[in-house]
Amino acid sequence: MEFVQGTIKGDINYTELILPKNTTLGDSLEYSRDFVYLVMEGFVQTSLVQSPTCVNTIYSKGAFLNYFSLLDQETQPFLFKTISDCVIYKYSMKDLHYFLAMFPENYGFQFFIMKDLAAHLYYRTQLISCASSDKLKVSFQNMARLHGMALGRDKVIIPQTIQAPHIISYSSLSRSSGYKQLALLKEKGIVSQIEDQWIVHNHTLNNLCEKN
Repeated sequence: MEFVQGTIKGDINYTELILPKNTTLGDSLEYSRDFVYLVMEGFVQTSLVQSPTCVNTIYSKGAFLNYFSLLDQETQPFLFKTISDCVIYKYSMKDLHYFLAMFPENYGFQFFIMKDLAAHLYYRTQLISCASSDKLKVSFQNMARLHGMALGRDKVIIPQTIQAPHIISYSSLSRSSGYKQLALLKEKGIVSQIEDQWIVHNHTLNNLCEKN
């Protein structure tokens, strides 16, 4: 909210997008470095263009989409699709760059933007490097770190929007392998469900989410 208030004071225009579930963000002409999208409400999954059905990560309130287009002048490697109803603010990359780079008091925003994006990349790297037999467990842990809320003393609850198919897709496992691992995780008491919401049973994650 401080960022939004700052852009308003700095006369940086934005367009408010109210998007229903399963909306692809923008069109082919907008998959470029020209726009950045700030998620105000809801959840958005990202996928690589070459693997549009495979979830790369899931972003939620406060995340900036397409920010990494600063690093790529030619292609847009990601697709963005809402997995819930969303409210998203659309900014011109040129205006955003001006706002963040020209005023020293706004450097702090750059830190928090990059911290959030780096967390998604860091957890994704951990997932890629782990053993195949642990991929779904790590995927649940990553979703808990990124989006979960502490529940009791040793549990983390994941938002209802993020369901098993999203997490299995994020794990890069096949559907059959994913559901086999899910059955084992439930049997071992590592994950469970309460009214269609997934629970991760982990004291360390619980403490982390309480601090956040």
